[in-house]
Amino acid sequence: MLRKQFSVFLFLLFLQSPSLGAPNIVSVHLHRTVSTHIVGLGVQWDPYEYQPSAQNWRIILQRMRFCKPAWLRVMWMATDYCKGFRADGSPEYVWQKGFSADRTVLNQLCAILSFAQKQHIRVLLGEWAPPRGLIRTETSKVWARITADLLQYLRSQRGYTCIRYYNVINEPNGNWSGNKDYATWVQVVKNLAAELHKRKLDREVRIIGPDTTGNTQWLEPFHWLNKAAADLPQQIGAWDLHWYALDPEVYNDSIEKLLRKKKQMLLGMGPNVAQKHVFLGESGLLTGRINGDQQPRVKTFGYGVMMADYAAQTFRAGWEGASAWDMDDAMHTVHGHPAVPGPLTLKVWGFWNSQGAVMGDPQDFKPRPWFYTWSLMCRLFPRGSSIVQTSEPNLPQFRAAAALTGAGSKKQFSVMLVNNSDSARVITLQIPGLAAPVRCTEYRYFRTVHPVDRQGFAVPYALLHKANVQQGIRILLPSRGVVFLTGPADAK
Repeated sequence: MLRKQFSVFLFLLFLQSPSLGAPNIVSVHLHRTVSTHIVGLGVQWDPYEYQPSAQNWRIILQRMRFCKPAWLRVMWMATDYCKGFRADGSPEYVWQKGFSADRTVLNQLCAILSFAQKQHIRVLLGEWAPPRGLIRTETSKVWARITADLLQYLRSQRGYTCIRYYNVINEPNGNWSGNKDYATWVQVVKNLAAELHKRKLDREVRIIGPDTTGNTQWLEPFHWLNKAAADLPQQIGAWDLHWYALDPEVYNDSIEKLLRKKKQMLLGMGPNVAQKHVFLGESGLLTGRINGDQQPRVKTFGYGVMMADYAAQTFRAGWEGASAWDMDDAMHTVHGHPAVPGPLTLKVWGFWNSQGAVMGDPQDFKPRPWFYTWSLMCRLFPRGSSIVQTSEPNLPQFRAAAALTGAGSKKQFSVMLVNNSDSARVITLQIPGLAAPVRCTEYRYFRTVHPVDRQGFAVPYALLHKANVQQGIRILLPSRGVVFLTGPADAK
């Protein structure tokens, strides 16, 4: 619930107290652009291993409507839709007559795509691994054929024009992907690109890559990006990587530094490379992962701060977005598939666990803390925004990021201030060139202050009716947490 105006006055008066010392200045430069027409922040949303109940599905859709992700990353397998081949070599698909019993995964996929289509959310569709049961070798052109058939069916017959990107192999540098090596992956991409071009589908769906992952200390995923930019400038339509960061990489700005370096590499390789979108296909924190592939920290307040810091560094480096891994624990398993999942069954990475009740913990289906920051970042840094430069003091574990959205009289600014330290910070936020005063909305994410409504969705902490952002307003970050501020950007 919004604080009353008197409470806001007292809060602002407190910030003027000389006992807090001289504030640090953060300036937002609306006319200095880092990147334009960004991809925005997305979410991984795959067909489920444990399908939610009808009631829980409705709740999930309501939560994702609030979140407003710019895009969804959706992965499955070719064997989910292709059942084999007839005597004449033509493929048999589950959407054809006689295969209604095999459409379970396709129906789940279409439920996700229908939501995305209705909500104007773009989709990155892809496959986990080569379909070994269908093709003899990865480089078989049959795989490219059935992929193109799938895209034509989904886009033309089902009307899912929301599908804008395709990922031919998930994390092809990992031995879990089933991919042989870099050269094999290059040929797979070339095969698919040629097939899409022949059908003129390449005008509608872009192949992304290299989609690699791994420990950034040995940098192999980033070497694949260098090589792919040189070897596949025509075939790859957008550049992406995965990065599961270690805590020190977040704290010491390694994300921003390395991503900026790679962006500069792409910019130096000519327009066929430089003019394409670049984003993180999967993002999360590696420190604290246990039991094969579970991240219990997603249930903690601190994970929300860390992922906000991660996203801020991504934008500051000139990368245009990132997808959160992932939405719901129940989508993926680590060990086995019992009728009722146990404590070691699911991959614990989600915004919630829709199987919480059947596992004896109904509270686990409530939105976890990091949904608060990720959903606000999705809403305030939407697709098509421009990321603009900020200048800030050299404070350890502090980050500022800003975006400009809309046009003309509807133009808005959004600023994110991340204090990833337990030390209090007082910031003076300045936005030169804006008419003063302006009406701003403030959101706060701190351990003891993060207002929500009945659904657990973030609501404003305060409305600042006459904020003189041109001169500067003082903002207290009392400890580890995030402040968001958004308002009209009517420049003089």
